[in-house]
Amino acid sequence: MKKTILLLLSVALTTTVACEHDIEIRTNGEQQQLSLHGYLSADSAVNRLAVVMTGLKQATDVHQARVEVCVNGEFREKCKAEVGEEGRRYLITTPFHPGDRVRIDVTTTDGKHHAYVEETVPQPIRALKDVTAQLVQEHKFLSEYGYTDETGDAFELKLTLADNLGSNDYYRFAAPLVESMTVHRYFDPEEGYIEDAESVVVPARFDCTQDPILMEGNTIKPSSDLDMPTIGNVINRYGVFTDRLFRDSEASLCVYLPLTFSLSHADMNYDYGTVVTLQSGVAKVTVESITESEYYYLKALNTSESETYDENSDLTGPIRLPSNVHGGTGYVGFRATKSIECILAK
Repeated sequence: MKKTILLLLSVALTTTVACEHDIEIRTNGEQQQLSLHGYLSADSAVNRLAVVMTGLKQATDVHQARVEVCVNGEFREKCKAEVGEEGRRYLITTPFHPGDRVRIDVTTTDGKHHAYVEETVPQPIRALKDVTAQLVQEHKFLSEYGYTDETGDAFELKLTLADNLGSNDYYRFAAPLVESMTVHRYFDPEEGYIEDAESVVVPARFDCTQDPILMEGNTIKPSSDLDMPTIGNVINRYGVFTDRLFRDSEASLCVYLPLTFSLSHADMNYDYGTVVTLQSGVAKVTVESITESEYYYLKALNTSESETYDENSDLTGPIRLPSNVHGGTGYVGFRATKSIECILAK
């Protein structure tokens, strides 16, 4: 049985809006080691790094680690810790720019543990354009087997993107941030759903099962109870893709945003059972340039969270998540983003 701890780690898309993800930490009962986790953005004034110690039955925050940042071989800062809703985080105020070679060293005060990560901040995607979103009725949301999980109205969102020239690039289509909506929060079983008309910003769910770029050529075909189900196609929940199918050129993406969807407790700071209904309004669509190591890390998370994955299977076995932390474990991503706004039109 997996021993996992989920940490909420934020990516600041702007100075006021953050997008959160579940990060899986596997503890090792035999040996303690530093575990570093964070998604660091070249577009953020402040980034945050989680530093925990594994090797116990549960991971614990490291309260007085020495965290130092170097950029292009030059020392920039010794980071201070901040305690918030997500626990202790070390604040990184050094600005990052595309092309910077960043190294972060973490050492415990007793000197027994030292870990570091070193990556190059990627270049943002060359261009985003021609984004549209219009309402379609009775869209079929498919499972990984091709069966219809649900049918409902959705916004069909189309986007044209231009790849960077002369390089192999790795990208992530982030969940669009939507402002205009009706929100129902579930506070108490006896009270039921309570409508909250206050405007909030949430990452909208998206369905990419029919898009060849986001599914990297392995789109899911609809199946019925009489058909053979689709085998082996993992839904790209984290939206990661490469430029392999459109290198040095342009490509179009098409995803579907369900008109009504639920937010789990792990989605930002909302109560369990929150239901969101999208209205006509503005959506912020973001494509993140990510490192090769983060691409494979999130690909592994896609597989581990798929319907078809069984860690107890003799054929597959447990997935070992990639790590770019030297002398420890965990994952630290570096990103550069480009965003475009579109109107959700009913």
